[in-house]
Amino acid sequence: MNLFYKKCSELFDLTGQEIVELMEAFYQDNSESEKKSWRTSLPQLLNVVKQAGLGNVYLATEYELPAGGRIDAVLLGDDANGNHNALVIELKQWSQNGIEYRDDRGFPYIKVNATEPYLSRHPVNQTKEYVDALNGNHSNVVNGQLHIYGCQYLHDFESDEKNFFEQGLFSDIDISNLFCKGEEDSFAKYLKTMFSVSADVEVAKDLFINGKYVTTEMDMEIINKITESPENIPLWADQNKIMDYVRPLLVQQANGSLKTKHLITISGAAGTGKTIVGFRILAEYWKLHPDAKNDVKCKYTLPKSRTIKQVLDGLCGDHAGIRPIFLDNITTNHDVLVIDEAHRITDFKQTGVAINNAQIVFVLQDDRQRVRANEIGTLNNYMQFARANKYFFAKFKLDYQKRSGLGSYVDRLDKLLYGTEYQNDVGLGINIIVCDSIKDFETRVEEFHNRSQSTKYYASYCWEWKSKSNPSAMDIIINDKGYSFQRQWNPMYGQYDWYLDSVEQVGCIYTAQGLGFDYVGFIWWDDLVWRTDHWEFHIDKVTKYDLQLRGSMQRNVNCDELLLNIYRVMLTRAKKGLCIWFKDEETKSHFKEICLEEKI
Repeated sequence: MNLFYKKCSELFDLTGQEIVELMEAFYQDNSESEKKSWRTSLPQLLNVVKQAGLGNVYLATEYELPAGGRIDAVLLGDDANGNHNALVIELKQWSQNGIEYRDDRGFPYIKVNATEPYLSRHPVNQTKEYVDALNGNHSNVVNGQLHIYGCQYLHDFESDEKNFFEQGLFSDIDISNLFCKGEEDSFAKYLKTMFSVSADVEVAKDLFINGKYVTTEMDMEIINKITESPENIPLWADQNKIMDYVRPLLVQQANGSLKTKHLITISGAAGTGKTIVGFRILAEYWKLHPDAKNDVKCKYTLPKSRTIKQVLDGLCGDHAGIRPIFLDNITTNHDVLVIDEAHRITDFKQTGVAINNAQIVFVLQDDRQRVRANEIGTLNNYMQFARANKYFFAKFKLDYQKRSGLGSYVDRLDKLLYGTEYQNDVGLGINIIVCDSIKDFETRVEEFHNRSQSTKYYASYCWEWKSKSNPSAMDIIINDKGYSFQRQWNPMYGQYDWYLDSVEQVGCIYTAQGLGFDYVGFIWWDDLVWRTDHWEFHIDKVTKYDLQLRGSMQRNVNCDELLLNIYRVMLTRAKKGLCIWFKDEETKSHFKEICLEEKI
């Protein structure tokens, strides 16, 4: 990581412009607003550090978190007990006349009246997000060698107006470590509790600078933590921003002051963490209702998805907590509904009755995960439903790919399938192997399975499900280069056991949605093939056996897009490794060129 850091003593006597010139050597293409912040805020911070006598401490600036957000400043050093500490500092140039408090839509935010006005989060929440991200994902913090703390410094904001940051729906935010103009003595005193003026700080600096950023594995298993402390369900930057808006709504609802209805969509590709946000919302609700029975006013719901329900019921086991319920089965009023896989709903008339009986509705959806022609849970349709039923509507989008290692694999896949262009490729983020033979493919998947029982085969539904009625029948038989690959489809029942451990059976689209595995072996058949400059669609190869898809198809439905979506869903199940075998050579070459950046 290219990061600017120096001992504070080396910066004390520099002007703001001289600091900017030093930092420009590290950070390219900087905006004028960034330079203004460096020029004005950093000297103000350094003055307080000098007042505290902490010239030995290191200052690091503009630390970029892989999952979003840049930290203005971090002080690095040891305390009097020899603990290695990093203090995250959010710097703001706000004045009391330059910002406004707003909560006109049920949740609070700050309007900044700059040359181009913008909306901002509370600085304490912003800092907490950075601290949580480092605590959960910086390798030397995770292993306990480095301790992370956070504070805020608003050097132009008068301290006698500080109650601005705890008014209204901000009232539960702790501002004890938020320092304003006129509180420099208190700030310096606080810094001296964090750092010793005589400590050797090199170890703390090296631990922070050289630590790796690791991803926290989270998936459906986290459902066991729903009724525990919400903090047991850690969130990333884009997920935390959603909770800034959600939490005040839940607090108002709990104290009886929420009089409006809200429908909030949370959209994002597979692996961006929609379900995790849903689980965190449930956990926040139960924290606010500790004496309520878990099945009264809050529901985690699904359109009819037998596999996910079987898996979640199995994961819950005998534990108390939320159990999924099909949306069509809801008949009573609720405080909160969290609708997962919401793109799969097929009827707003029947399911709309259940939705309309809730005060706050959270819709977790992705337009590109609709895989049948009668699935109508699009973002636009939910927006229209909200307006027609007098809900306040808000939409959020999750962008960062958590499942496949914060990489650009899904962006590359969307470019491959839909021609969607994107910027800032940061590498795959996941190990992808393309096999030339079905025998090698089977061997590789067995190697995956030896590493982790969380390994699955997936394929498009292009083979008859003979084993459904004849347990001894083999469904998928592929003969390639003198070798025969043979497997059955996944079971009709007992899918939780299949989820836990099975490479003897192959999953299809209906056992893929909503689930993730460490490793996946995918069979790319000839229902979707690339020819020169376009996709050729042979959906008849699927509908021959997929009665659900065939039965849902209607006139004027874009079935080509459905097939692309089917492939996208199955190709985004893996967290660590994906192995693919292609029946068609030209399709394989095109995949390698776009997704692996291999020129053929």
